[in-house]
Amino acid sequence: MDTVDPARNAAPALPAGGISAVIFDCDGVLVDSEIIACRAVAELIARHEPRAPVEELVEQLVGTPDLHIVRQVAARFGTVFPEDIGPRMAQVIDDALALSLDAIPGVQAALAGLGLPMAVASNSHAARVRRSLEIAGLTRLFGAHVYTPEVVARPKPAPDLYLHAAAQLGVESGRCLVIEDSVTGTTAGVAAGMTVIGFLGGRHIRDGHADRLRAAGARLICPHMDDLAGLVASLRG
Repeated sequence: MDTVDPARNAAPALPAGGISAVIFDCDGVLVDSEIIACRAVAELIARHEPRAPVEELVEQLVGTPDLHIVRQVAARFGTVFPEDIGPRMAQVIDDALALSLDAIPGVQAALAGLGLPMAVASNSHAARVRRSLEIAGLTRLFGAHVYTPEVVARPKPAPDLYLHAAAQLGVESGRCLVIEDSVTGTTAGVAAGMTVIGFLGGRHIRDGHADRLRAAGARLICPHMDDLAGLVASLRG
């Protein structure tokens, strides 16, 4: 697991006007679902292509659209997947999450203490995100401010979803803070003109991920939800 060098995690200069809202990714940030979903999809792909290594697929799937990985496997091995592979992947993810989903440790206390408007912006479909938030006991903290790709033209890594969330909160994008665990989501937050904190508290995080998030534009790194309040406070001055 990554260790965080305090000198490299010093708070950057405040955005103009300061931080006025926080927008969270869901999978791997609010709920510890990323490893569950990635493994479920990897095992499904491996059933259709036994030569595809499951552990390698799990790592590739983190923060990457499932169908993109399917196309890569098809190109690499010449595999012909069934036409309904997309719905099949969605179903195995939903089944796996229903059995073993947990909230990220410390997330309820961390969010309750922020004292800022909050929203969720997730690349997962709406029903899954709302069900995950309900299981984690977080629904009341976000209310109607839960946004998924159904409401925008392009999912992450495009900035559309984060820009939409900011507009619905009534906050300028430059005054929004994004909490992300993936390179894809970090890229989206940066493209939206927001300050991004890279989160390392999910079980899917591997060594070197902090550096990958920094390279994508994350300004700070948060190893655990217990660290979030202090990092947000530093950005607010």
